[in-house]
Amino acid sequence: SAAAPTINLSNLLGSSTTIPAYERILSQPVFQVTTPWGSPYMLFEKYKDEEKAIEMESGNSGSDDTADMDKFSRVQQKDDMQDTRPISLYFMDEHDARALADEMKQMKHMKDSDLRVTCSSLGKAVRSASNLGRGLPTGQGIDDKTGKLLTMDDGGSLRHKVVPSKRELFYAARCAGRERVGCFGDSPNEDADLLLQPQDVIEANKMQARRASKKNTARRIQKARQLEKEGLMESPTDRLRREYAHMEGQVGLPVFYSEGLLKKPPALRRIFQGAKSAWATSSLTPLYFSYEDLMKDWSIMRERSNNKNKIPEKPPQVEVFNMLDVVTSIDKDQWRAERRSELVRDQKGLVGKIPILHNLINTGKKSASKKSGLEKVVFVPSSLGIQAKERISAAGSMKTRLRPMRAWGKDA
Repeated sequence: SAAAPTINLSNLLGSSTTIPAYERILSQPVFQVTTPWGSPYMLFEKYKDEEKAIEMESGNSGSDDTADMDKFSRVQQKDDMQDTRPISLYFMDEHDARALADEMKQMKHMKDSDLRVTCSSLGKAVRSASNLGRGLPTGQGIDDKTGKLLTMDDGGSLRHKVVPSKRELFYAARCAGRERVGCFGDSPNEDADLLLQPQDVIEANKMQARRASKKNTARRIQKARQLEKEGLMESPTDRLRREYAHMEGQVGLPVFYSEGLLKKPPALRRIFQGAKSAWATSSLTPLYFSYEDLMKDWSIMRERSNNKNKIPEKPPQVEVFNMLDVVTSIDKDQWRAERRSELVRDQKGLVGKIPILHNLINTGKKSASKKSGLEKVVFVPSSLGIQAKERISAAGSMKTRLRPMRAWGKDA
C-alpha cells in the first residue's frame, strides 16, 4: 500500500535549515513548452563529432551503457547523416520558453498546433535532468517481443535539460566568481556581450571553449605548480579558473549572494519575537535566483535598518555561485551530520535508540565539528518566475469540462 503523504512543518517558526538539500529548490518555478495536456515537445539536439571526440578522450565511451551508438538516435538528413538526440527543455525564465514556442509556431507543420507554456518546480527538473545516458523513461509500454524498454527513436526514453536564464547569466557575467557558471572570458564585459548574441553564436563560442579546455587546464595546473615551487601565491582569479576548469565551455545555473544581506524572518517569528529581535537574530544566508531581487531586498534592508547611513546604497560586491554545486555540497554536509549522529547513538547502545533518552543523556564531550556555513543557506525564488507561475495557473488549460447546460425556464 502507498505510504501516506507527510506534512512538513519544519518552517512553521522559521527553521528551514532542516529541510533536505534538494527540497529547498522546490519553490523555484521552471517552464516547459508542452501540449495542452502537459506533455513536453521534443527537440532534436545535434550531437557533433567534436563532442564525441571530447568524450572519447575523457574515457566516457568505454562501457556499453554509455556508448554513443546506444545513447543517441540517428536521423536521416537531406545532405548527410547527423547524430541527434531527443531532449526536453526546462527553462528557468518564462520569456525564454515563450521565445521557443514562438519559434516553433513559425514552422509549417506547427502553425495549427496548440502550444502551451506550463509551469513545474525546479526540483522536478533537476530530478529529470539527473538521468543521463539513455535518459528518463517516458511511460511507454515495454516491448512485448523483447521485454525491453523502447529505444529513443520509438519514444521509450527522453533526456531532459535545465536551461538557465539568459537574463541572469548576463548579470552573472559581471559578478565575482563568474567562472563558477562557465564565464571564462578575458573580461566581464566580454562574457556579458556574448550572452546578448543569438543562441547559435553562443553555442559556437562555447564549443570552441570546450575544445581548448583540456589544454588550458593543463597550462593552469603547470603554472600553479611553478608558483608553488617559487613560493608565490596564486591569484584568486587563476585559482577559480583552475578549480572550475570543468565549467569552461559549459553553462551553470547562477544564484547570487551578497555579504551582509539577511533573509527576512517568517511572519510568526516576527510576531513572537518582535520585528527588531527577529531581524537581529536572523542568521540565514539567502541565495537569490534573481539578481534584481537581491538588489531590491538590499534596498529594503537598508531602509528598515537603524544604521541606514552606514549601509551603502548598493552591495559592495555580489558573488555568483553554481546552484548545483551548492545543492550537492549541502547534501554532503547533511549526510555527514546524519552519519555522525548515527555513530553517537550506536555508542549509547539501547539508550541511543530511544529519541527522548538520546537527547537527554550526554555521554562524554560533544563532538565539536566545524560548521561550513552551508547549513544556513536558503534559496529565494525569482519574483518574475513566481508572477509567471501565478499567471499561468490563473489561466488554466482553457479547455472546459462543464457539461452542456440544460434548458430551463418556460422553454424547459
